[in-house]
Amino acid sequence: MARSGAYISDVHLLEDLDKRIGSSGEAMSQIDANVCNYLNEVKESLQRQLDFIHDRLNDAQQRLSQAESALSACQASQSAASAMGMMCPSCVMEEQEVEMARMEVEKWRMRYEQGQQIVGDCEREIAEYNGSDGGHSLIRKMCDQQTPKASQLLHGCIDRLQDILGTNVGSGGKEVETLFSDSGQQSVGEVKSSSSDRRFDAFRRSVKGGNGDL
Repeated sequence: MARSGAYISDVHLLEDLDKRIGSSGEAMSQIDANVCNYLNEVKESLQRQLDFIHDRLNDAQQRLSQAESALSACQASQSAASAMGMMCPSCVMEEQEVEMARMEVEKWRMRYEQGQQIVGDCEREIAEYNGSDGGHSLIRKMCDQQTPKASQLLHGCIDRLQDILGTNVGSGGKEVETLFSDSGQQSVGEVKSSSSDRRFDAFRRSVKGGNGDL
């Protein structure tokens, strides 16, 4: 039964693959950092806007309180004037001020509630990204665990192939292959004995990246 996996006998390709794995890990790490910075900047921006709306809501509530106090004072004056048989002052202006102030309060209250919902949604999305199943955890696992492991396996193969390149064959040689199995393990070993030095030399040429008929 044939073994499954990837067979590579060119040391230069392995070295290039190792560099690409390392650069990919660095690129993904930078992307993760950029995403985290962007999410935090968005959250801070939304929070500043929410604080601004909250301040406007407080201002509107203060104006409403003042308008209600002015209306209450006007209505008290009406009651006093009516009891004394005097002409009652009009409170139409104060009533209009109260109505406008209430509308202003309601406007900023609705905006503040909507802003709270948006900020809450943003915080939940950030928490999901930073959670154990989120993108941040996935990238960190790849950069901190998977990439170093893959690089370590490749270095083992490269070292063995370099040993092959430095082998001085005397009366006979052995044909060697590098195997990456489906489980991620690698092995470089003897496949079969060869009675011809020419075949081993051809293999070494293929390891160097040249052409050789095995």
